[in-house]
Amino acid sequence: MLKLGRRTPNLIVKTGRIRQFATPPSPSSLSPKVQSLLAEYSHSPTRALSLADLTKYGNPPLSKQNLLESAESTRKELLAGLARRVTAHGSLPFLPATNPSLASIHQLYLSAFTSLASVPEIKSLEDNDKLCDAVAHMVEEHRDNIPILAKGFQETRRYLPDSVVTSFLDRAIRNRITLRLLAEQHLSLSAASLPNLNHNSLSASLQRTPKDPRIEPSARAAALSSLAPTRVGILDLELSPRDLIATCADYVSELCEATYGVAPRYTITGSGADTTVGGIGVHLEYVMTELLKNAFRATVECHTPKAEEKDPSVFRFEDLPSAHMRREDFPDVAITLATSPGVLTIRIRDRGGGIKPENLPSVFSYAFTTVPPMPDPDMDPDSPSYELYGGSGGAGYYGGVGGGPPGGESTLKTGLGTLAGLGFGLPLSRIYASYFGGSLDLVSMYGWGTDTYTVLRTV
Repeated sequence: MLKLGRRTPNLIVKTGRIRQFATPPSPSSLSPKVQSLLAEYSHSPTRALSLADLTKYGNPPLSKQNLLESAESTRKELLAGLARRVTAHGSLPFLPATNPSLASIHQLYLSAFTSLASVPEIKSLEDNDKLCDAVAHMVEEHRDNIPILAKGFQETRRYLPDSVVTSFLDRAIRNRITLRLLAEQHLSLSAASLPNLNHNSLSASLQRTPKDPRIEPSARAAALSSLAPTRVGILDLELSPRDLIATCADYVSELCEATYGVAPRYTITGSGADTTVGGIGVHLEYVMTELLKNAFRATVECHTPKAEEKDPSVFRFEDLPSAHMRREDFPDVAITLATSPGVLTIRIRDRGGGIKPENLPSVFSYAFTTVPPMPDPDMDPDSPSYELYGGSGGAGYYGGVGGGPPGGESTLKTGLGTLAGLGFGLPLSRIYASYFGGSLDLVSMYGWGTDTYTVLRTV
């Protein structure tokens, strides 16, 4: 008979359920050459990119010499960043390290390092093709790292202090931003430059299909837009903040309507429609989408009458409090833009009731969310929600980082995407905003609403 709480190195047995744990990948299984490279690059100093780094080789198309220099620099920087992530995951305590989600991320980084280590020093366009193939494969395989990391730390947070989780995730996400910027910048420069060098690249990595970047920053295949004359790789020198933010607001409005049946209106004032800046659109898009999700959700929930108590087993759309409300019944979400040389400032103001004072210290903490937690099926195997939600270890839940009790999960999802509940929106947005020297702050007037101020560095 299985006993509650009996543990072995590779599994944990819980009432009515066995959860398998993974064997963490070991660098000792690598070849001596790769082990030596891993040890060498893991001690390389950490370096964040600057906007100037993205333009140091000039506007595309690049000369052959500049493209090869970019390729070799990218190869070395990626090896260093990947080595640091392999070492960081290997330093986790045993139980978190054997969590299937965290172990899978460790394996992805180890695999990417091994693949990139097989690429020789870049001395020819053919070498660059090999690099682009390896880099594009890495970008695609690592696309969902953030939600997988979130799921892993949600499942193992009882074994780690919050300060350790915060420190690990801060470094992991900043390092990930650097890796993706390096990778996608070089892929974009290669796509824009190779045709002018009379090089018919056979690399499929430069023929990717764009994807929606809202779930994960930098998820767009930048190579497809790198031929525009205003682009230096993934850096857009004539980015229109107003147009991009309007696109984000329209998307969030549709998501809010799909979730609640209604959405507030929004206004954009300040800098005109003809104002452009130099920046990375997918970073701004991610931050704006997350902040607008919070503003729209708070506005609807604050100004929607509470539902009357009825039979919970019977659902009717007309029973939803918002079912009979119109957009005009809600105060607008007000967006204000301001630009100055080198700086873009965006204020988002809502009248969603503000943030409870006791929650203010936690709003930028990982896994904090005000969405009520789902029942935790792991704690009750007979729960009818077990099959519906898949449990904190099940494949049926995407992200899995609720802000409720340990094990409890929360989310507001529709077929269009997730409106709230993953818990990573604000801390991830702050890291993206601050990466090039910007900031993200909020001011809450509890009982009235919230202002968020995003400052981004531009060129």
